[in-house]
Amino acid sequence: MARTMLVLLAVLLVFTPAFALIEAEPLSINTSGVDRMPWVFEDTIYFVTQSYNIYQATWNDGECGEPEPVKGAINSSQNEISPCVIRNNDGELVMYFGRYTGSGRDYDFFRSVFDEEKGEWAEPEVVLELSTETQDWKIWVNSDETKAYVTTKGGFGGVDPVGGRDIWVSEKLNGKWSTPANVKEVNSAGNEWSVFVDSDGKIWFDSSRDDSIGGYDIYFYDPSTGEIGHPEMMINSFYDERSLWTDGKIIVFSTVDRPNGMGSYDIFMAEME
Repeated sequence: MARTMLVLLAVLLVFTPAFALIEAEPLSINTSGVDRMPWVFEDTIYFVTQSYNIYQATWNDGECGEPEPVKGAINSSQNEISPCVIRNNDGELVMYFGRYTGSGRDYDFFRSVFDEEKGEWAEPEVVLELSTETQDWKIWVNSDETKAYVTTKGGFGGVDPVGGRDIWVSEKLNGKWSTPANVKEVNSAGNEWSVFVDSDGKIWFDSSRDDSIGGYDIYFYDPSTGEIGHPEMMINSFYDERSLWTDGKIIVFSTVDRPNGMGSYDIFMAEME
């Protein structure tokens, strides 16, 4: 009954023009196909298109330039997903991402460094310590490359996931990634497909748990309080809200089939209170 009431409330609010949900606006890079998995770094937004290639566009406070595929060896004949772009302590521009390997392993995580002289991404290397033998989907790595969060259908160190897909965390020790540990405070019996950690240490994720308004909603976990927050209708809707990026002032996220989108998966932006 409670879930039914939530769904009915969501329907009413989605179609109420004055409601705060309207503050979430689609980006100009959206097409009628699939556009998702946004990541903003410096003056560039990275995202994944219908072709399962990673694209980029200039970024200026939500205004986007013309999208183009990232240059270099990132995109291949296989599928590429989930860009995570950082500048490490050595000043290198680094991208972590997922790639379908064309084998029984499904998707694995890769790392590539941008070659400043050539102006393109170098040949990526697989990060086996953070990958499993099944579908690995989303990755977040901090700027000094000492902590990583990943989502996967698989498990690590003989530990099975709590739900269908879980969030795991690893730290780099003596130059090697430790065996990822299950983030049990966050994971549910449903699926957690994406993960992002903001500058305050909050862990953002999407999930299909029992109190979601749509099929998938965006949540955050605050380690300082041990509580899980649910942005509800400010961001979430009767539709699916998925992978995201935030700097604490704005949130850029993927959503499916919103009325003011282009169709299928679109990327939206909203201001945060």
